[in-house]
Amino acid sequence: MTSGVVEIPLLGTPLEHADSPACSSASPFALPQFVAGPENRLVEVAAAALLEESSCAYNPLVLYGPSGSGKTHLSSGLFRAWKAVHPRRPATLITATDFAREYRDAVETKTEDQFHVPYVRARLLVLENLDELNGGPSVQHVLGVILDRLFSSNAWVVVTSRTSPARLSGLHEALKARLTSGLTLRLALPSVETRLAILERVARLRRLAVDDSVLEALAEGLALSVPELVGALVQLEGEARLQGTTITLAAALALLEERRAGRCPTLSRIAKATARQFGTSVADLRSSSRRRAIVTPRNVAMYLARTMMEASLDQIGAYFGNRDHATVAHGCQKVEEQLEFDPAIRDAVAELQMKLR
Repeated sequence: MTSGVVEIPLLGTPLEHADSPACSSASPFALPQFVAGPENRLVEVAAAALLEESSCAYNPLVLYGPSGSGKTHLSSGLFRAWKAVHPRRPATLITATDFAREYRDAVETKTEDQFHVPYVRARLLVLENLDELNGGPSVQHVLGVILDRLFSSNAWVVVTSRTSPARLSGLHEALKARLTSGLTLRLALPSVETRLAILERVARLRRLAVDDSVLEALAEGLALSVPELVGALVQLEGEARLQGTTITLAAALALLEERRAGRCPTLSRIAKATARQFGTSVADLRSSSRRRAIVTPRNVAMYLARTMMEASLDQIGAYFGNRDHATVAHGCQKVEEQLEFDPAIRDAVAELQMKLR
């Protein structure tokens, strides 16, 4: 294992080796470990606290971060690992969308009392995709009541979200307070070091004869989510098997060049994706508005245009409301500064980069 990277064992997510007839380059899979690099090392402590039930200070455990950072892989794997350690203790895993839907069904059928039962009896509740919770104040109220019951009985709660609960608009302050009373842990997309460790692990599990130079090229050239990263290696594996050869560095470099050629976005795509991410409109981004709610996403869009495509400052400025090159440069610099200290901006930029690629 690469230095500085640790493996956190998970259960129920086997990655078949290449000789398995059930495994193909198109089949979904996940590593039976969460590979944590320096950017995610606190995960090891949090996972141990949950499985050993050693520190109530980490309860609830909230895992948030951009798509592809491993939130669902980690939460569902920890759920199964916890169940293996405590086979007789009740536990529940559900998405926020399904939670809201089940509650609405209970209201319609006048079975609200029965709805609470499996949740308040659970010794572990895993609630995934909190940012997709809908259904209005009543759903948030009943979730808050359930959380209070669970905390009072020392049950564990794990929550995943793309954004920290403290920053989720529309979430009631009382519910935010409950959810942020334990450990709120940001999961980052894997660094080069972590990507290399993941690829090494996948190669071992799939019994691939692949040179280190191939894995290093992929790790350095593919700043992608974990599923996309692993998928690239499996694609190379499939092509090599069809040709009756091994994976070569030339094939890896060709794949990287193909990905680069197809991932350069346009100004229009960047503006649309950024507007969607921040809940605004392209017209606002291109307007003369100086409201902070517009300036921040506009700066992000200009930063992405500057770093992801071969556009000049003048071209970017012309698209975003005929701004001069000095204004564009200042906006890009502002985002670079925010990336250093603002996790919300860091997550938004990382997710947009992944989508645009």
